[in-house]
Amino acid sequence: MNPDAKIADVCLLLEGTYPYVQGGVSSWVHQIVTELPEVTFALFFMGSTRAQAVKQRYTPPANVISLTEVFLFEPLPPAELVPTPLAAAQRAPVYAALRAFYFATDDAARQPAFWAVIDALDTSEAAGAPFTFGNLLKDQEAWALVMDVCEHLAPGESFIDFFWAVRFVHLPVWTALCARRQLPPARMYHSVSTGYSGLLGAFAARRRRTPYLITEHGIYTKERIAEISQATWIYDPQSRYFDIGEGMGAFKQLWINLFIFLGEVSYAGAQRIVSLFEGNTYLQIEFGAEARRLEVIPNGIDPAKFDAALAKRTARLAADLGAEIVVGFIGRVVPIKDVKTLIRAARSIVAREPRAVFHIIGPTEEDPDYFDECQQMVSLMGLEKKVLFLGPQNVREILAGLDVCLLTSISEGLPLIILEAFAAGVPCVATDVGACRELIFGRTPEDKAIGRAGLLTKICSPLDTADAVLRVISSAALLLTMGRAGRLRAERHYRQVEIMGRYRAFYTDHAWASPPPTLDPIK
Repeated sequence: MNPDAKIADVCLLLEGTYPYVQGGVSSWVHQIVTELPEVTFALFFMGSTRAQAVKQRYTPPANVISLTEVFLFEPLPPAELVPTPLAAAQRAPVYAALRAFYFATDDAARQPAFWAVIDALDTSEAAGAPFTFGNLLKDQEAWALVMDVCEHLAPGESFIDFFWAVRFVHLPVWTALCARRQLPPARMYHSVSTGYSGLLGAFAARRRRTPYLITEHGIYTKERIAEISQATWIYDPQSRYFDIGEGMGAFKQLWINLFIFLGEVSYAGAQRIVSLFEGNTYLQIEFGAEARRLEVIPNGIDPAKFDAALAKRTARLAADLGAEIVVGFIGRVVPIKDVKTLIRAARSIVAREPRAVFHIIGPTEEDPDYFDECQQMVSLMGLEKKVLFLGPQNVREILAGLDVCLLTSISEGLPLIILEAFAAGVPCVATDVGACRELIFGRTPEDKAIGRAGLLTKICSPLDTADAVLRVISSAALLLTMGRAGRLRAERHYRQVEIMGRYRAFYTDHAWASPPPTLDPIK
C-alpha cells in the first residue's frame, strides 16, 4: 500500500527485543509484522552491546524492508572522544541550554530546555562544527557545568565519583541521540517502550512531523526504577548528606531521574499511547502521560492454531492424570521472571506430589550468571530429575504435554504465553502482576462468568505458588474445567484478527494519510 518502496509505512523502534531476543514483546512484534503483510516495516533495533545481538531469533517476513542496529553501550568511535575546536560563541548556545535543563525547577521548563539542547547541537552540526562527546568531557564550560550540577544535586559526594557517574549515565543518551541520523524514513514511528527508543520516536515526531505511537507491554519507567534500586553495578556510596528514598544514594537517583525524564519526553511526543490492559494506564498517567492520548489494546491469539495441542491434551487427561504431572514454565530465564521462586516451589510440590515434574522452556543465554545460579539451586536441592531446563521449544507442540502453565514473574504486561496456554486448554498459575488477574479470572461480568482458568499467587512466595499448583493439579477434572474456561476466554475476548485489525486501522488512519517524509538525513 506504500507507493514508494524506499519509505516504510511504519518504523518500529525496538529496544532490547525483536529480532534478537525471544519471547514476550518479540513474539508480539513478530505477530504484528507477520499478520499485516500489506504494511511495510523498517526495524530500528537498539541493544546494549553487539555481543548480545549475534544471532537473530526471528526471521522477519518480506514486508520488513530494513533493519538498523544501534548499540548503546559499545565504546564510542575514537573521533567522538576528540573535542571539535569551537569558538566560545559556537559553544555558548549548547552550554546555555544544558545549564537551563539541569537547573530547571519543573517539568514545564525542563522539556523545552532539553529540546533547546538538541536544536543547538543540530545547528552546530549543520554549520559544519559538530559537537562531540569529547567536547562534553573536556570543554571548560562542560567542567564548570558539571561542578555546579554536582554541588546542586549531590553536595556531599566526591566530585570525581560524580563525574564518572554522570559520564556513564550520559553515554547511552549521547549514543541514542547520535542514532537520530540513522532513523529510516517512515510515514509513522511506533515504539514498543519509552526509554531510549521512545526518545527517538519523540525526536522523529518533532523533526519529521510524522505520527508517533507507543505500545507499552510493561511500564518501562517502573521496571527501570525497580532494576536500578536493586542494582549492584552502580557505584553508589551512602551519603549522610544525600540520602534519597529508602537508602538510595545520589548515583542511583541519577539513573532513575534519567528514565523518568525519558518517559516524560516519550509520552509528550506520542499522538497515541497504548497499554495492554487498563491497570497500566494509571501508571502511565503517573509517569507523565496525558489521559486523552491513552488507549487499551490487549494482546491477541488465534485459538485455531492450537487446536491440535488442545485435542491431544484433552484426550490425554480423559484417561486421568498420568505417571507424570508436567508443570511448564515458558519464558526467558532472567531475574524478572523469578525462576528461583519456581525452583523453591518445586521442592515443596515434589515433596507432596512425587509425580510432579517441571519443564523450564525458553532461552537461557540472556543472563548466563542467573541461569547458572538457577542450575546450582536445582543441584543443591537434589531436583536434577524433577526440574529440567529444555531451552527453546515449539510452543504449540510443548503445550500439548503440559498439565499446567506456571509464571512466577515479578512484573508482566499481558503475557502472550498465558493466551497461548489458554488456546491449548492449559490452565495457568501466575503471580498477581500485570493483566494476569483479568486473564485468569476475567475482566467484565460476562468474562468472569466463564469461570476461572487457573489461580493467582503472591510475588516471590514459593509456598503460595506451591499451594496454588497443587490445588490446580489435584484432579484431571479440574484441569479440564479450568482449561475449557481459558480456551473460551481466548476465543471470546482475545482473538488476534480483531486485535490486528485495530493496529491496521491505526496505521491506515495515521501513517498512510500523512504526507511522505523527506529522504534526506536528519540535520
